[in-house]
Amino acid sequence: MDQINHYLAFLKWCLNPTDTSSIEKLMEQLDWHGMKLFAKKQKIVGVYWYAMQKHLKLKDDIVLDWMSSSLRIPPTNKTVYKQCVEITDFFQKEGFRTCILKGQGNALLYPDAYTRNPGDIDIWVEGGRDKVVDFICRVSHPKEVVYHDVDFPYTKEILVEAHFIPAYLENPFLNKKLQKYIAEVADRQFKNVVDAPDGIGQFSMPTLDFNIVYQLLHLDKHLRTEGIGIRQLIDYYYLLKKWAESPLSKEKKQEIIDRLREFKLMKFTSAVMYIMHNVLGLEEQYLLIDANEKEGKFLLSEIIQSGDMGKKDSRLSDMRKSSGIQKFLKLEQFKFRLLTHYPSNVIWMPFHDLYVHFFYIKKYQKKYNLPGKKKNSNH
Repeated sequence: MDQINHYLAFLKWCLNPTDTSSIEKLMEQLDWHGMKLFAKKQKIVGVYWYAMQKHLKLKDDIVLDWMSSSLRIPPTNKTVYKQCVEITDFFQKEGFRTCILKGQGNALLYPDAYTRNPGDIDIWVEGGRDKVVDFICRVSHPKEVVYHDVDFPYTKEILVEAHFIPAYLENPFLNKKLQKYIAEVADRQFKNVVDAPDGIGQFSMPTLDFNIVYQLLHLDKHLRTEGIGIRQLIDYYYLLKKWAESPLSKEKKQEIIDRLREFKLMKFTSAVMYIMHNVLGLEEQYLLIDANEKEGKFLLSEIIQSGDMGKKDSRLSDMRKSSGIQKFLKLEQFKFRLLTHYPSNVIWMPFHDLYVHFFYIKKYQKKYNLPGKKKNSNH
């Protein structure tokens, strides 16, 4: 754990590089190769490398080791930006408004738009579940329809997920409020057009005020399902900094907090604020609410264990070997570790998951003759 603490301390410096004298002692204690493996697990190699190459003079063996894992990040980002533009244009020609969620929209918030480790493309497509699914099934061959999206095999290189709703909550009463809120702000999201870097083209991404709420919902969902990675927290770090620059930030801050309270996300938000301030070094003036140390430390332990989206979580190794009802029960049991922390949604998860896995998914598999089971997502 000592080395993990060193890696996190060095990450804090990378996000806000100051005089290198402040980390000289830390650098002597670092296992540089071990830190690279940690960064690869969390998919944050680009964040480390951006600061390292810009501010530090390192030994050749360290430079070569890190460079070998960093070289593909900028060109892959460029490819994904191009795909976002192409897919946006494709849907627009077919009469659908769209909005790129997370991913390359988040990458635009970084100091260098090519440093974020890129992942899949998540695109919110206007029109509702049946209309979007019917269209995707007519123009391609998806594997599975899940509760909020359908995989769209637009390209072999990058997984694309077409969302008909950007977020949901398992608690049906809270979810009703959430879907009403999403419907109220949807038009602004589809109209919020941004430029991809270097004249690549344009696509829509969420407005800052909606993104502040939406990405907390996304983090919260992933904690209860696949797990959160540090990359997603760094995304939120840069989102909060960008939000603070907006002239609407002070005016809309209370409105955002009220939304989070309405969706029962205050405790989770306070845990995220602990990560923002104590782990990533975000100044207190950028925080939405006060940090909760106890919840924050619990969340940090989950992040360290799960890696990026839970793919490296050893606690799930037994579950991955199972299948059918046995796998379902083991996963539900695992999720209940969160019950005392976030009861309002966790208590509803078995009912929601039963409906989705054994009724909802099968309905669409039968209707469209789908093979089932998407690839694991990588946002």
